[in-house]
Amino acid sequence: MHNKKILLLSISLVLLLTISAGAEDQRVLQCRVLARDFMTELKGELKVAIRSGGTVKAIPVCRETASELAARYSLPFGVQIGRTSERWRNPDNRPDRWEQEGLAIFEKRRLQGETLAGMEYWQEVEEKGERSFRYLRAIPTGSLCLRCHGENISRKLKKVLQKNYPEDQAVGFRLGELRGAFTIILSQ
Repeated sequence: MHNKKILLLSISLVLLLTISAGAEDQRVLQCRVLARDFMTELKGELKVAIRSGGTVKAIPVCRETASELAARYSLPFGVQIGRTSERWRNPDNRPDRWEQEGLAIFEKRRLQGETLAGMEYWQEVEEKGERSFRYLRAIPTGSLCLRCHGENISRKLKKVLQKNYPEDQAVGFRLGELRGAFTIILSQ
């Protein structure tokens, strides 16, 4: 029930923002709300899983629940939402060329001293003859991320990760580094 309330509030906020903003602004605002709510709900699910059974219980949240949440957030809005990273764990989250460009921009800005929190990149693009509005929101590596993506992962967790993600590249992160990004595509 709580999740449905969050989703309904998101829809209401997006509709309100759409009415009061210009074309590009409304798309950016819509993406901000979607990314924020998706991130908040995913983080909440991760915390619940960790509290109930330790870090190993967080793996199914990222592996399955994140995809379910992405589908649920995408359907009512006619958008695609997900996560991506240069150092991906799930091969389905590999960045495409546009996402790679955005991630590189985020990393450059971070190295120049800009904070990743709230960092965004968006652009109207044409791909395969179709126009869309693309949006990325940086995911800074936080303390919660370090449990599964940091430098000091337990042997037990490493074993479970290797079983679930044999091509895992998403380890060895440090606090504050660019973990990846939430990615959104709005079709036109």
